[in-house]
Amino acid sequence: MLPMCDTRTLSVIRTMLVEFYYDLRSQPCRAVYLFLKATGIDFTPKVTDLLKGEQNQPELVKKNPYHKLPLIDDDGFILVESVAIMRYLAMKNNVADSWLPRNDVKQMARVDEFLNWHHLCVRKPCVRNKIVFGHFTKEPLDKERAKTLREEVKKFVTHIGDYYLKDRPFIAGDEISVADISAVCELAQLTGIKEESLYMENEVVGAWFERVKAKLQPHYDECMETFAAFKKKFEEAE
Repeated sequence: MLPMCDTRTLSVIRTMLVEFYYDLRSQPCRAVYLFLKATGIDFTPKVTDLLKGEQNQPELVKKNPYHKLPLIDDDGFILVESVAIMRYLAMKNNVADSWLPRNDVKQMARVDEFLNWHHLCVRKPCVRNKIVFGHFTKEPLDKERAKTLREEVKKFVTHIGDYYLKDRPFIAGDEISVADISAVCELAQLTGIKEESLYMENEVVGAWFERVKAKLQPHYDECMETFAAFKKKFEEAE
């Protein structure tokens, strides 16, 4: 029988949870959030509104002078960047090996390969598409530039399908990993500007996207509910 904990002990236990600062409209924040939820890692939520500039509060700037999210504070240990955060929490909490396949050197290399590639080849085009297609600037829409960016997205989507998913259901193999979470969160950003056809029309990638979503439910839909406001803003700006 476990010993009873008094109120003070429970309070200490609560404060020991990792503090997670995030805004679910951000792709990397969603990736960490979904990872935490899917693996059952408890955390203290610190919702931070990027559009209101809450990341610039003195308390947060002391933790991260880059003024960026996501960010975790694990009893004074500060860590930023979604990939580093997921790696750290996976190892600290000894999550199922499939998420971060440390015991399979080839699968781990595949996860690393994708995560190192996706920053420039997936994330960057998706972010630029958000700006150009979303009409969130006062400049007129450059149709030629928009066409170029669409082709960029189609190119990396084809690469994901032909290279990463050609003979396996998930990026690293038969099970979902942190690489799949990062990839889906980047592509999902395009739904906010009604450009999801750029990846869903690829048969292999579209099927993989639905598999990953199913693995992350009900938390995936929860994340995208927050993202719905972003989509509405885009529709109103059209």
